[in-house]
Amino acid sequence: MIMKIRTIIQVLLVLIFLLCAVFVFRYFYNAKQSQDSFAELKELVKKETTEDITDNYIPKRAENGMLEAYYELYTRNNDMAGWINIPDTSIDYPVVQYSDNNFYLHRDFNKKHQSSGIPFLDFQCSENSSNDIIYAHNMKNGSMFASLTKYDNKAFYETHKQLIYDTVYDKGRYMVFAVFTTTVGSKNEFKYYEYTDMDKEHFDEYVKKAKELSLYETGITPTYGDRLLTLSTCAYHTSDERFVVAAKRIKY
Repeated sequence: MIMKIRTIIQVLLVLIFLLCAVFVFRYFYNAKQSQDSFAELKELVKKETTEDITDNYIPKRAENGMLEAYYELYTRNNDMAGWINIPDTSIDYPVVQYSDNNFYLHRDFNKKHQSSGIPFLDFQCSENSSNDIIYAHNMKNGSMFASLTKYDNKAFYETHKQLIYDTVYDKGRYMVFAVFTTTVGSKNEFKYYEYTDMDKEHFDEYVKKAKELSLYETGITPTYGDRLLTLSTCAYHTSDERFVVAAKRIKY
C-alpha cells in the first residue's frame, strides 16, 4: 500500500514538472514570437535619422498626407495610430487604437493572440485631444512598458527626460513633467484616464494632481494649450496599482 501511494506521488510530481516545463516553454516561445514580430515591423518603418532632422526639417509624406515612415504599417492595419519610443530603452513600438480598450490587450499588430499585447491609445483620444493616453503591459521579460517603471528612480529620469511619440500624421517630441502611481478603485484613486479632451479647468486640474503625486519634482509645468502624453502600465507594488509617466509636447 505504501509503495502504491509512493508511486502515485512520484507520477504526480512528474506530471507537475512536465506541466511547469510546458508552461515555461510556451512563455518563452510566445515572448520570442512577439520579439520577432516587432522586429519585422521595425524593419518596415522608414524612419529618418537624427541627422535628417534640422531646423528646416520637412518630414517625408505619402500621397494621402501620412508620414511616409508609417504608411506601409497603416496599410497592413488601419488601427495604426503612431509609434512610441523612449531612446535607450526597450520601448520602441507601434501604437494602435480600437473602439474599446480591451481589444489589443492580448492581440498583436496583426490582431492575432499575443499574451503581451501591444501598446494602444485610449479609445477616447482623437487628433484634437489635449492628452494622448497610451497603455501597455509591464512584461516580466522586460518588453512592452516594463522599462517605464525605471522612472521611479530620478537618476533614470535625468537621462531619459524626452519621449518620442509620432502619430501617423505628425512627429512629436515630449518632455516628462510628472511620474506617479495610483491604485485603481482605491478611495484616493487619481482617474487620470478620464482626462483626454480637457477645457482649461480640467487641464489645470490634471497637471496639478499629476505634479502633486509625482515621485519627484521635474521643474516642468505644462500650461493650457500644451499637448500632453500619458503613458500607463501596471506597477505590481500593490494590486491594481498603475505606474504613470506624464509628458508635454515640445518643439521638435
